[in-house]
Amino acid sequence: MSRRLQVAVIICLLAAVAVGGLLVARSRTQSPAPPNQVVVLAPCGFSTPVTVAANLFRKAHPEIKLEVVMDNANVLVNKIRDGKLTGDAFMSPGETEVKLLVESGHVDPATITDWGSLDLVVIASLKAKGVKTIQDLALPSVRYIALPDPRLTSVGYYGEKALEALGLYDRIKGKLVTPDGILKAVELVETGDADAGLAYLTCPLETNPEKASKSALRIVETIPRDKYPPVRLQVGMFKTAANPAAVRAFFEYLTSKEAQDALAANGVLPVERIR
Repeated sequence: MSRRLQVAVIICLLAAVAVGGLLVARSRTQSPAPPNQVVVLAPCGFSTPVTVAANLFRKAHPEIKLEVVMDNANVLVNKIRDGKLTGDAFMSPGETEVKLLVESGHVDPATITDWGSLDLVVIASLKAKGVKTIQDLALPSVRYIALPDPRLTSVGYYGEKALEALGLYDRIKGKLVTPDGILKAVELVETGDADAGLAYLTCPLETNPEKASKSALRIVETIPRDKYPPVRLQVGMFKTAANPAAVRAFFEYLTSKEAQDALAANGVLPVERIR
């Protein structure tokens, strides 16, 4: 083979490789995101009801691949805001956490949907024998009160509002210990490092009993619902969601009678309880 012919062959081969590469690149850019795949980020404190609802959704919508990633709500929020974690939807244990993601530009506020509610309660260490009502939080014998940070957590926000409405906040604010998550607050009461605290009635004591045990503390009193804003467990869609229609289908299912009954059977009050 002459040198001129060899050069011509090499040029043809290089051209073929280049065209093939362009075709592959084009096919990749034109191919859509995985069809009907939805990644939901959810607080691990609600592992039981969320898992039940997710499994029911998969049966009702086998065409949608649903993946649920769980962690502490405050950890999820921090990772999302820092760009270390993303998904298609965020399930929030109240209004505060999802609001933080709206403010950071991650969640579309127009998509936020209520998926349940909860009651707020006073909890106490088994050692704190004198705490019999919420007013007892002002007793000198009560040294430390666990309240999740109201700036970062919904239960802290609702709890602070309740204390203000009952005329207690200014009297006990010097005793407040404000960790950045509900689980940490419950742990402080469990261990006796806090004499009492404010928490959701069933979360995580029933919605994730592996995270907290009723045997290590006691529920003192359910705070009247008219003393704080209604607890709104909410879910919102990320602005970068790859399959918005599939995400909306999940949101709609969460508010269906089947899902609401299943959530209610696992410690979450139905949406209709939000006044």
